[in-house]
Amino acid sequence: MLLGKKKYNYMTMLIIYFKMVPAAVIIKFIKNIIVSVLPTVNIIMIAKFIDSAVAAVNKTGEVNAIFPPLFIIITIMLVNYYIEILIGMLNTRAGNKIKKIVQPAMAEKKASVKFRYYENQENVDIINRAMWHFEMNIQGFFDQVFGAWNLVAQIIGFVIILGLQLWWASIVFTVTCVPSFIIAYKFGKKQYDVDKEMTKIDRKVGYIFGILTGRDTIEERYIYGYTKRMNKEYRDKYEFARIARKNMDRKRWIVMKLTGNLAFISGVIVIALLIPSAIFPDASGAVRLSIGMFTALVNAIFGLSWQMSWNVSNFISDFKYKLEYLKDLNKFLEFEEDENAACLPDANIPELKSIEFKNISFKYPGTEPYILKNFNAKLASGRHYAIVGVNGAGKTTLTKLITGLYTEYDGEILINGKDLKEYTQAEIKALSAVVYQDFCHYPLDFYNNIAIGNANDMQNREKVENAVDIIGLSEAVDKLPKKYETPITKVKEDGVDLSGGEWQRVALARLIVNPAPLKILDEPTAALDPISESKVYEQFGEIVNQNHVNKSNNITIFISHRLGSTKLADEIIVISDGIAAETGTFDELIQKNGIYAEMFESQSEWYKDANKQESGVEIYA
Repeated sequence: MLLGKKKYNYMTMLIIYFKMVPAAVIIKFIKNIIVSVLPTVNIIMIAKFIDSAVAAVNKTGEVNAIFPPLFIIITIMLVNYYIEILIGMLNTRAGNKIKKIVQPAMAEKKASVKFRYYENQENVDIINRAMWHFEMNIQGFFDQVFGAWNLVAQIIGFVIILGLQLWWASIVFTVTCVPSFIIAYKFGKKQYDVDKEMTKIDRKVGYIFGILTGRDTIEERYIYGYTKRMNKEYRDKYEFARIARKNMDRKRWIVMKLTGNLAFISGVIVIALLIPSAIFPDASGAVRLSIGMFTALVNAIFGLSWQMSWNVSNFISDFKYKLEYLKDLNKFLEFEEDENAACLPDANIPELKSIEFKNISFKYPGTEPYILKNFNAKLASGRHYAIVGVNGAGKTTLTKLITGLYTEYDGEILINGKDLKEYTQAEIKALSAVVYQDFCHYPLDFYNNIAIGNANDMQNREKVENAVDIIGLSEAVDKLPKKYETPITKVKEDGVDLSGGEWQRVALARLIVNPAPLKILDEPTAALDPISESKVYEQFGEIVNQNHVNKSNNITIFISHRLGSTKLADEIIVISDGIAAETGTFDELIQKNGIYAEMFESQSEWYKDANKQESGVEIYA
């Protein structure tokens, strides 16, 4: 499988390229073999043409001898010109085919990587660098290898011809070119290191740009007037990245000119060495180097100087750059993955009788403190639970464990008495449905934004419309220009946006259409005032009961740092110091006068007027 290997190298990339576009590889291979010998042939033909022309002028040769080499020279020029056009068209066609193959594989690979890697920014940077234009890199490795081969063949051909004329001149040329290769190679790593740092800066710049231009932040930009401050932050980071890249471009130019100048100096030395052989006759009275060969070699030397100035530096630095890229790619491929992470939920919805946490201890990878330490709790079907605690107590962590996002914990999570780790990914996905505080606003139409809550049955319009009625979104749908088919995103030209309260109801509607027996609300109503939040939870508890044929086959978990809504729970679990410090009903915990009672008292001002609210209070702000 593409992206399935644990180690990638140059040969691996070439093999992948061949497997995906074999016809293109064969054509380009033949092209490169032909093109690689043309410069050497060109030197010989130029020498013959000039010598034939001189002989014809001096009446020591036939005029007809001029035309064969001239014909070959012109043919080489035309081949070089048109073959690049054809290869450009071939690259476009091959690139499109590769993209069609690679992009789904990329999505599958990224989806399979274990969740914990996405919560570490260094790992995210590695993923971004490894997957950035991966499909272009596949073709780039092939073109880089054979582009370098063409240049090397040109240099070797020149050195051989030069050696046949003056063997020690070829050695001088070879030795004086070595520093150019070394300098270019070292520069390649520096360039990649800079790009690695720029990945982090670019991410921050992109985030700030989104704040400054995004639709979701427009109200706060106007209200708080932070645009100037954020503009300065954006400008500073953008300028930092721009200057860093400008400095790198300047260094690249210096390296190129340095390598080019070294090659030019090498060429001048060789020309100086050739002049005596072209001017002064030997003991037999003949010059060792004909005027044609001398001219052809001088022309080739200046051509190689230009090549050394730009192409050699580019090829060698790009070679080193790609070696560094392969390191990131291989790091990414070493990330653990769940093979079935991208699977759909199991169509057979499991019965849910109980959930038990037994001595659960967990800390996030790369950190020392335990979020949960010997945590124990048991949840029974047909009941509503509230999990509370201070920020960072581990409320959301429990959600991540029970939904299978993290499996690196000590202890057991038992579902119906069976260890969660023994369930398949499809079964775990079928077990639970979650609405998070930062739930997704999908750039889809209204219907699919809700139907996506049940990926196995997205065409069930009756279920979606029923959820809309239950959650109180019917009026909002009636106002949409295309009703259910209206794109609710500003990305599309005919799209509209919903209010914050309407989006919250869309997210809750996803939960209603989802048949999973475990429903988790992880502070999706944090943007509401405390009293409205309590109303939402009260209504949703009733909805869950109405929506299940077997009311005893479901568990609802409310997670909140605000405690007014927890009065509605059958049982409240208070997390403190990594354990279930207190459990019980609202009245039991208040009477206990412990952690929960203290927390509730500190928030009592939020709810003191709750009983004075009219029964018709708008639930969704």
